[in-house]
Amino acid sequence: MSESPALSRTASEIRASIFADLAPRIEAFARRGGRLIELHIGDTHLAPPDGARFSSSDEMSFDAAVYRYGAVGGLDALREEFAARLLALGHGPAQIDAQKQVLVGCGATHALFCAARAVLDAGDEVLVASPYWPLTVGVLRAAGAVPIEVPLTARLYADPSLDAGAIFEEALTPRTRAIYITTPNNPDGKVLSKAQLASIARLATARSLWVISDEVYADYVYDGVHTSISRLDGMGARTLSAYSLSKSHALAGARVGFAVAPEEVVRVARRVATHTVFNVAVAAQRVALAALRAPVAWVDSARREYREARDATLRALEGSGAQTFAPEGGSYAFVDFAPVLSGRPLTTLLERAIDKGVLLAPGDGFGDGFGSCARLCFTAVPRPQLLSGIARLRDAVAEL
Repeated sequence: MSESPALSRTASEIRASIFADLAPRIEAFARRGGRLIELHIGDTHLAPPDGARFSSSDEMSFDAAVYRYGAVGGLDALREEFAARLLALGHGPAQIDAQKQVLVGCGATHALFCAARAVLDAGDEVLVASPYWPLTVGVLRAAGAVPIEVPLTARLYADPSLDAGAIFEEALTPRTRAIYITTPNNPDGKVLSKAQLASIARLATARSLWVISDEVYADYVYDGVHTSISRLDGMGARTLSAYSLSKSHALAGARVGFAVAPEEVVRVARRVATHTVFNVAVAAQRVALAALRAPVAWVDSARREYREARDATLRALEGSGAQTFAPEGGSYAFVDFAPVLSGRPLTTLLERAIDKGVLLAPGDGFGDGFGSCARLCFTAVPRPQLLSGIARLRDAVAEL
């Protein structure tokens, strides 16, 4: 019997879910009737703004356009509203042509892939600041690129005076094509300062590099201010910025995100988008539009809630023996359990935590060198559940 044809090498290098090793323990806990407090995934317990909801009773459900193919570029009104919001907040480039520079994607993950595919060729290297969002390297590999990890944000927490551009410069090779940054960072919440971004910008300009800037948590900065690298001198022409309504407006299930990039990038990225999803669901886009038109008070209230959840998390972790930097933004604490593991694998702790009913994301999915860390999402559940989950985690630590 002949062998099956070989699988794609590029696709095979994309790692499985970071929770794959924990799946048997999770399933066993569920079979016993247990209910996990899920602090592993980057979601929110908040409901979206009023009016930004799917409903079978509203006029949308009777509109035939919802059930038809939509414009491949997305709703004009959605792009206009999104661009206007960015400009009002001072995020993204100083000038945005909504029709030519805004890509609507099926979530920011899809928008990032399409934009990356527009500027990267097979074998191009992308310097990725680590620790990073786990899907980052998979998105880049799917686009044909080679991600190169560059430890950054933990170093900047420890010493804010470090030159971020110089750190990236040490990793440059003749194949380097782009730099990938996230601010506020997922998983450790680091907010890159204007000076740090300016240093990266100087390197990108000098070496003619693209910058992919993941800014999906831009609305949720607790210490400092958010700065978009695309707003710095000369960077609008070489920056691809990503934004997500999953994070800004609690619409993870709607799957609507954006990339803002130079016109020539968006033109090509839309072709990629057309040949992957054709168009983002019209119903989802209408919900997204309603969210963008909601009063700014919703995001302001969410920011206060998240800041308080962050502070409560840090207090609850005090004295546990684990270590974490106070996240400056975003939704997560990146907790280092090395002091309590005493050389044992993190899995030992995470499995005990599952048995007690709480789930965290293992750190090895966020980059090399983070095998003793785990990501804890402090926005995923209401405060009482959050504190209960951390108490269960502390019980698991105490039993090591």
